[in-house]
Amino acid sequence: MSIANILDFLHSLDTELFEYIEQLGVIIYLILFLIVFGKTGFVILTFLPGDSLVFASGTIAAMDRLNLFILLILFFSATSLADSNNYFIGRILSKSSLNQKLFLKIIPPTSIEKAKEFLLEYDRVAITFSRFIPLMRTMTPFICGFTGLPYKNFVRYNIIGAFIWTSIWLGTGYALGNVSWIENNLLFTLSCITMIMFIPSIYGFFIQFRKKHINDDETIKEEANRID
Repeated sequence: MSIANILDFLHSLDTELFEYIEQLGVIIYLILFLIVFGKTGFVILTFLPGDSLVFASGTIAAMDRLNLFILLILFFSATSLADSNNYFIGRILSKSSLNQKLFLKIIPPTSIEKAKEFLLEYDRVAITFSRFIPLMRTMTPFICGFTGLPYKNFVRYNIIGAFIWTSIWLGTGYALGNVSWIENNLLFTLSCITMIMFIPSIYGFFIQFRKKHINDDETIKEEANRID
């Protein structure tokens, strides 16, 4: 299997999950675990499906093609362990200036700074609910480790967040799985979910843009007053 085929498989897994279940059988559980683990456990794998994949799994579980209880344990374990893995990667990289430089070549420093600001402003809430915000779900565990936040403080709220995230997306998919319209329009539904996922990021960008615009206006006024 070529790299192109692997990437195509990963990108289409959430929308064509039913077909892959027919082909792979119980192996699909292992694949689901690895994909959810990879998405959050490694910063460079943020392109993998997450929310939509869990939702689609819940939808298919409602059709009795997947076991809901196994999925709940599987996704909860995958996201909890992945966040811890990401945390310790951040901790390891923070101990070497060379590693820091190599990492900053891959991840823009601006993304790290935004994650730091988000973490400092919202603290425990950030750890618990960051997984609902694209990019933040991956950056928050890393930044917690990178900045030396005690692991016991991190893991407590991370586990709570993992359970909430898994329950919401899996439960929603399961609840809507027997709705015929959802079943017949799964691709459209997943596309809508993907767009909804980016609403918090768009809102955050708008707020930051507005703050910057206000600050620039205030700076201009101050300069004008000095000239007068």
